[in-house]
Amino acid sequence: MATLREFQACLIELRASKDALPPETSKILCFGGSKIYNRIAARALGQSLIDICADCADALEDPDTTLFNFKAKVTEIDALLNIQMITANKAQVQRLKTAAIALQNHCRTTGTIDKLDQLSTKADWAGERAIDIVVDELSKNPERLHSKKVAGRAQLIINNAGDSAHVGDEGWNSSKRANIENPLERVPEQSRDIVGMGKATSLDRNEAGFLAVCHGTAAGMLNIVGRKHRTYQAGGKGPVLREQARVLAQQLLADANKLYLLHFKCTAQMDGHSFMLCMNHSGSVTRAESWANRTGNGLFLDLQADKRRRNTAELTNQAARDAVEDIFSADADRRTRGYMVLAQAYDNSVLYEQKRHDEHAEDHECDDDCRADDAEISIIVRARQLTKPKTVRSRLEVLRGVYNAISV
Repeated sequence: MATLREFQACLIELRASKDALPPETSKILCFGGSKIYNRIAARALGQSLIDICADCADALEDPDTTLFNFKAKVTEIDALLNIQMITANKAQVQRLKTAAIALQNHCRTTGTIDKLDQLSTKADWAGERAIDIVVDELSKNPERLHSKKVAGRAQLIINNAGDSAHVGDEGWNSSKRANIENPLERVPEQSRDIVGMGKATSLDRNEAGFLAVCHGTAAGMLNIVGRKHRTYQAGGKGPVLREQARVLAQQLLADANKLYLLHFKCTAQMDGHSFMLCMNHSGSVTRAESWANRTGNGLFLDLQADKRRRNTAELTNQAARDAVEDIFSADADRRTRGYMVLAQAYDNSVLYEQKRHDEHAEDHECDDDCRADDAEISIIVRARQLTKPKTVRSRLEVLRGVYNAISV
């Protein structure tokens, strides 16, 4: 296992290797020579390796680090070592390559850090609720837009904050890229494309729900309000994995010393639904979600059709725990009761647990025949402890800047 001192020494060498990269040989290029070596590209490669090494050193040095997988960094370094200037064995980058291989070996031999999050941010939330901060910040409307357009803008900003398929993906990183002038560089290009498409097609309508993505909203919210030192996750398809999700959810909801945002992703063969439970300092739990519905979505519109007002979507902690217990029951009717307490989008558990079928057929109404086999029904619980309110506001400020910078 590599020590902190070894990672720090590697970091010093990577920085020195980057600084020592020679200029390009323009004379050779004039005679048709190869330009595989490019100093700007090489320096960018060096900076990527420096960032990885700094992450590793920080993880070992910071006693508050609760989860860090060093072996996952091996794959990242592999990708960097497979670019052309490295594989072509250019003499100009040999020192950098040698340092990168040393870093990779350190990561390969260092075990994963996996411990409970000891630090609590609960005291920071006295008198404030995380869901309220997000909604209040994203409801600011100096342009005097229609309320549903404001909701649509908020939905796009939230969805841009994370990847629903990879909840650990931050989508953007304000601390490591603080000096980037173009805020678009904080987010992946494919994420910008989604936001640009949404701005171009949907914000001209009064249909905020057209933008609603339940899984994406929950993933984005985890990245916005969650403390990034650890993502708790359990669950999957079948009763054994669902039981692991139940145990994790109950463990976190019962933690009187910390506050968590819990994301429940309930699917089967079909897409199912995601909803969130956010613990409050007062002991209550706020229910929150979005769903694809042209008239709006539950997180950003206070009232739509027969749905509850968001500011009444509070449960006692015990009521939330009872409802969570219900959705893991073997009895479908009991699961329906639990889902109806925790979420607003559907009124029957089968809609969270569908098998593949033509649910859009004319006059079709889903019943138990549409339910997937028990082995196909999945519940995954992902959670993070709440970060500080100041951090939430700072992240939202960055995300608004990204949104405003995207042209359509």
